[in-house]
Amino acid sequence: MNVCTVILSAGKGSRMKSITPKPFHKIANLKLIDWVLNLHNSLKIDKKLIVTSKDIDYSKYSEDNSIVIQNNQLGTGNAVIETKNELKNFKGVVIVCFADTPFITKKTIRKLVSSIRKNNDIALTSFLKKQRNAYGKIILSTNSKPLEIIEDKNSKLNINLCNGGVMAFKSEIMFNLLSKIKPNSLTNEYYLTDVVGIASKKNLKIDLINIEENEVIGINSREDLALAEKIIQNKLRIFFLNKGVTLIDPQTNYFSYDTNIQKDVTIYPNVFIGKGVKINSGTTILPFSHLENCHIKKNGSIGPFARIRGNTILKENNKIGNFVELKNVISENEVKINHLSYIGDTSIGKSSNIGAGSITCNYDGFKKNKTSIGSNAFIGSNSTLIAPLKVGDSSTIAAGSVITEDVGNGDLVIGRKRQIAKKGKSITKKN
Repeated sequence: MNVCTVILSAGKGSRMKSITPKPFHKIANLKLIDWVLNLHNSLKIDKKLIVTSKDIDYSKYSEDNSIVIQNNQLGTGNAVIETKNELKNFKGVVIVCFADTPFITKKTIRKLVSSIRKNNDIALTSFLKKQRNAYGKIILSTNSKPLEIIEDKNSKLNINLCNGGVMAFKSEIMFNLLSKIKPNSLTNEYYLTDVVGIASKKNLKIDLINIEENEVIGINSREDLALAEKIIQNKLRIFFLNKGVTLIDPQTNYFSYDTNIQKDVTIYPNVFIGKGVKINSGTTILPFSHLENCHIKKNGSIGPFARIRGNTILKENNKIGNFVELKNVISENEVKINHLSYIGDTSIGKSSNIGAGSITCNYDGFKKNKTSIGSNAFIGSNSTLIAPLKVGDSSTIAAGSVITEDVGNGDLVIGRKRQIAKKGKSITKKN
């Protein structure tokens, strides 16, 4: 039996107060819609439909998904009806979910599919919540079969069984049920949840799939977005702890959805890890460091207060110290950059040492230029390397030098004016 997912993504998201469409806001550096799509891609869904409005540009997603435009935002029921042309020849399971509900799990999707394959007509997600809340409530019959879903936006109903929103249909009956939904008298919208009452009166088989509330937390405001970020960060922290990563103070560490950390890495407090980071075993990330788009190989030491970015690769046993920024650097084994340096668009050979306050001047106002530093090189403190530049193996650059020409292998280069002393001419308050 084939499986299709219909992802509802046409809401205006006015409560976000943003020019960015709600589905394109991010948690852990990944768009909400991509959280949902990645889940479905991992399950090898046969067909994926995104129902959106003409105001949201989904052209980048059209290669792998069918985009359906809901011309008039008349509710969730109307949104699913708009997929009729796309699904007119589809036979199987249709799952309806939401672009602003990113935490639904593989386990739940599989249960929904399994329920329909067991010859149920509709499968609903549900969860229990004792506190009064604004979720829709599922009304059960005396034999515990779903009768209808009632909206409860003002938290008036004292019912614990809440509607999870995500549901599955047998394709053969879905559009017949949808065609019988009537518009709400107050909003003039067609609610997808009304199909439950219609199906119940037809004695169709309706199944309940119990889930955790966190799976169906919807993101409608900045406050919801912040809560979702908190939830996903806690999940990522637990994931890495269980994988063998030491987090000294987990609540102060932030990760990206794609962060890759091997076991026996130690991360100190107040470390932020952005997109595209891989950290190999034996590495220590010290406090207040910021990493993105980089690969730290075995037994590195980073920070404190280091910033590593721009497709940087640090090979084994690199030591990057406090207030060092690296951008687009390829560094071989045993390199040390201990203090207060900026190195950009540079390759560094093994066992080289770059002294405090050294910088590469890689941008000339028009383009980024490359610096190449050989193996076993010693760059003295407060050196300025003006790219494009090659510094040879086993060379030494004296502290305080400004280097504008290539340095040969084994050379000692001093790029500064001689010191001039004027005896007795010091200017002080006394004289």
